[in-house]
Amino acid sequence: MKRVGGAPAHPEPVDLAVAMRYLGGDRRLLLELVGIFLDDGPKRLDSLRVAMSASDIQQIEQVAHSLRGSAAILGASDLQSAAVALEDAAHDGHAENGPQMVARIASELARAIAFFADPGWPKQLDAEATP
Repeated sequence: MKRVGGAPAHPEPVDLAVAMRYLGGDRRLLLELVGIFLDDGPKRLDSLRVAMSASDIQQIEQVAHSLRGSAAILGASDLQSAAVALEDAAHDGHAENGPQMVARIASELARAIAFFADPGWPKQLDAEATP
């Protein structure tokens, strides 16, 4: 899905059903990966900003790729989409819009982090498991 008028494409930043499918229903693994994501996500964003400042296209592409993978596993499709756009632009050597793309990543990352920072999010796993 694409953004409409700058709004996120999805009302929720994370689709736990996607994450659970991706992880074969392994709730413990999801909890572990979320912990890593909460710690590592802001560091990756900082790395992206440093790479943008240094015009390090290769680093931009690598960090965007890493964020893309994490977002896919966690069901954060808007973050994944934002990271794919930057990764593809960097790969093609067209990172002129990089600052706007990094801003979009920052926004989507903040939404995903806020989702997982809510202590009630694991209860949604139980709700989704109940038919």
